[in-house]
Amino acid sequence: MPALWRLTRTETARRVYDALKARGLTATQMDEYVADADAVDADAADADAADADRDPPAGVEIRALDPAEATRFEARYDAFSELRADETAVCAFDAGRGERDGEDGENGDVADDDIVGYLFLGDPGLTYHVHPLEADVTFPGGYVRRVFVAPEARNRGIATALVSQAVAVAAEQGAETVHALVARDNRPSQWTFESVGFRVARARAYYRVGPWRRRRVEPGS
Repeated sequence: MPALWRLTRTETARRVYDALKARGLTATQMDEYVADADAVDADAADADAADADRDPPAGVEIRALDPAEATRFEARYDAFSELRADETAVCAFDAGRGERDGEDGENGDVADDDIVGYLFLGDPGLTYHVHPLEADVTFPGGYVRRVFVAPEARNRGIATALVSQAVAVAAEQGAETVHALVARDNRPSQWTFESVGFRVARARAYYRVGPWRRRRVEPGS
């Protein structure tokens, strides 16, 4: 029997969910993951091993881009058009997938079409409207959203490297914690955040049947 997330994380399931939501029926459960931005393992050997696991795969470079730099990706990825001025785009570039910028690649910069993954990191203390919860949520630390890896580049550790770099960037921005909301059935994303040291701090649930609404926030288990 396949894992439940393999049945719910499909395009068909998404269409069914959207159709029910349009008719006033919504049931959303999300876990709020939290990591300490400056957390360091007490055992240096274990820390070195963990850092190695979070490094990008060979040939992949992780870079943080401000909104102005990220605008060149809007034509290819619709998500970049919603990048806020108080957010940073953390991107993964694969140097082996195409030619480099400049004639004969002489300047050594990775070409725009070599992007294979990205996420958006909000500055500490921002408020977001979380559509699945139909609510505004304020995060005291940095907030990670829109984690994406191109299908042909998945299962290489790129998502883990992106999240790990986002934590480092958040620490540089003065954040004490980093937060992320993950749907309860999104097991692949849960694995990614847990591998970087995130823990479930609280569970958020939202139910709507027509005009009837119920929200629930509980401590993480």
